[in-house]
Amino acid sequence: MSKYNFDKEFNRIGSSCYKWDGRKKFLGYPDVLPMHVADMDFQCAPEILEVIQERAAHPSFGYAIYDGSHFVTLSEWIFNQHQWKISPSWCLYSPSIVTSLSLCIHSLTTENEGIIIQTPIYPPFMEVIRNNKRNLLVNRLKLNANGNYEINFDDFEDLCKNKNAKMFILCSPHNPVGRVWTKNELIKISEICLKYNIIIVSDEIHSDLVYKPNKHINISSISNEVSQNTITCISPSKTFNIPGISSSAIIIENKILRNKLNSSIDKFHLFLPSVFSVLAFDAAYKFGNNWYQNLMLYLENNQSILKKWSIENHEYIDYSSPEATYLGWLSFKKIKLNDSELKKFIYEKAHVALDPGSRFGTGGENFMRINFACPKSQLETALHKLKCALNSI
Repeated sequence: MSKYNFDKEFNRIGSSCYKWDGRKKFLGYPDVLPMHVADMDFQCAPEILEVIQERAAHPSFGYAIYDGSHFVTLSEWIFNQHQWKISPSWCLYSPSIVTSLSLCIHSLTTENEGIIIQTPIYPPFMEVIRNNKRNLLVNRLKLNANGNYEINFDDFEDLCKNKNAKMFILCSPHNPVGRVWTKNELIKISEICLKYNIIIVSDEIHSDLVYKPNKHINISSISNEVSQNTITCISPSKTFNIPGISSSAIIIENKILRNKLNSSIDKFHLFLPSVFSVLAFDAAYKFGNNWYQNLMLYLENNQSILKKWSIENHEYIDYSSPEATYLGWLSFKKIKLNDSELKKFIYEKAHVALDPGSRFGTGGENFMRINFACPKSQLETALHKLKCALNSI
């Protein structure tokens, strides 16, 4: 029997939890069952908790330093998981992936230059581009007849040809559509970006959350030439559910690009981690593998529950299981409500909070994103509520 109990429900209310405590402030619906925010409703791995609790028992919380040994731990994890060999010297500290994206944009592009993204996409991709006063260039993913997403490479190359285009932000694996990009797809992306001198910034935060038989390939591992043109952003926050302990890494083999990022980190004084961030980062990758392996088994089962429910409710829902992430991308096009009507219906009739697809840009219309990283009982409750609401139409 596993020592990890993912079935256990526990109360997160009152813990300054954005997902649960923020329902009234951010959603306007204080009583909905929150299945929208991409963090897990599982307790933290005990191996990580033990390290944090041991440090918390010390009576002093002064400024922290780190010696970079956590980047050695990261490099070992990446090699064991993905067979990509990196040097710890390529790594820089950043509080979060979104911070890293903003740093890349600020450091390597100028105002009004173009940055390519693939929609529907994690909303902060669009926000950091606009907030840095760069031009948003949209390569909309194609939804094929089988319900799977593909890259429109003709459009992608046309965007890269744009003399204003300077950077492409890749989401790999993709949030929200759940694609794990194949080696051939990554090679084609890389060739086009190299041809037109487009810097690749790859958000690989979901890279460990991949379901068999799919295999995550770090785009930087394609070739040395690609690695010299790529910045990889990674964090234990999704894999180990510790986004509240801000810590991530920016991996850059190219020394010129790395120095530019490092200058921005110095400029914005982002080089000092919290007392707990590096400890949690290191503990996750060093001691968290058993918890992670059990997590993946549990997520696979929850994914099966969601798939079975979608088949049973096919008159309302279209759904293809993700190749990665713990996020389901549900199409509600069959019930013929516009985006605002759909959100109102789901929130007020089902009393469940899903993430509206309209937030994810072009191609997200009539979709909702559901987080199935929660105890089975919670997922089943949410799906029952949704079924009852749909049956009332």
